[in-house]
Amino acid sequence: MSVMRMNGLVGAVLALGIGMSNTAMAEVTMRMANWLPPVHHMQTTIPNWIAAVERATNGEVKIDLMKTPLAPPPGQYDLVKNGIADIAYGVAAFTPGLHPLLRAIEVPFLFENAEAASAGLMEWYLANGFVEQEFDDTVLLAAFTHAPFLYHSAKPLTSLEDLKGLKIRSGGTGIGILQKLGASPSFLNPGQTNEAIRGGTMDATQFPWEGLSGFRLYEVTKHSLVIPGGLYGTAFWVAMSKRSWDQLSPEAQQALMDMRVSGSRVIGRGWDAAEESGKAAAIENGSVITVLSDAETASLKETVAYVEADWVSAADAAGLDGAALMQSLRDSIAGIQ
Repeated sequence: MSVMRMNGLVGAVLALGIGMSNTAMAEVTMRMANWLPPVHHMQTTIPNWIAAVERATNGEVKIDLMKTPLAPPPGQYDLVKNGIADIAYGVAAFTPGLHPLLRAIEVPFLFENAEAASAGLMEWYLANGFVEQEFDDTVLLAAFTHAPFLYHSAKPLTSLEDLKGLKIRSGGTGIGILQKLGASPSFLNPGQTNEAIRGGTMDATQFPWEGLSGFRLYEVTKHSLVIPGGLYGTAFWVAMSKRSWDQLSPEAQQALMDMRVSGSRVIGRGWDAAEESGKAAAIENGSVITVLSDAETASLKETVAYVEADWVSAADAAGLDGAALMQSLRDSIAGIQ
């Protein structure tokens, strides 16, 4: 075989290899479902996560964050499970029974900031193999939470006693807590809260500070009750449909797996930043802010201790060591620098 012919053959093989590589790394645009209002901080926080995804995948994965909701908040998981959206994010409490282990983060007084809690939760969830157990019909990309809840009311709210008899918008773990405190809680989709308080069907709500600006609740609530140490936060997930996952190159798939903890941290950091603007909106609009006393905080901790006990019992019943898992979650959060 001549040198010229050999060079031509090598060139053809190299060209074929390059062509295969380009095909494997072809840009893929994913549609991401979105259900929060335009003024909510997630309209900038999620794009920050999207930018991290694009960097991690060297531009292979592009994500289009949709402007119009495809489903109400409780329907987000079905969107990715059924391949209607490529990616979605949602609240674990909106689909009871699907992700009970992820909801370990909802144990009261577990954390004070969302960044450490989000990264710690994802790290812990991965370390214990819970992803495959609770997200077997989708691909989990991130898990996160927000800064802990406090209470905001249209009526005076200076102590736990003031919660008694109030009609309070809540959800998930918060409903049971408020019932024990003598309130009358009920679930509403977050976006309906402003109208409900304005119309008098609700007196108050549980939200982090960011909810005051994210849902314009500063317009209808003038009293906020702060819980020292943080009450609890809701578990969120970001997931991709399996059909969409299969469109990605192995390199992009690995990059997405490798950034699950760091990506969760990006979203948690966005929630923490939004706390400042929410609190500022409350102050600017004349809200009366009361910090729960040490004595009442101690009493509240006793009241809500059942949440952790119930989670531990459920984990034990599933053949796990609930107490050890809860301690390891605390350690994981504390270890985030």
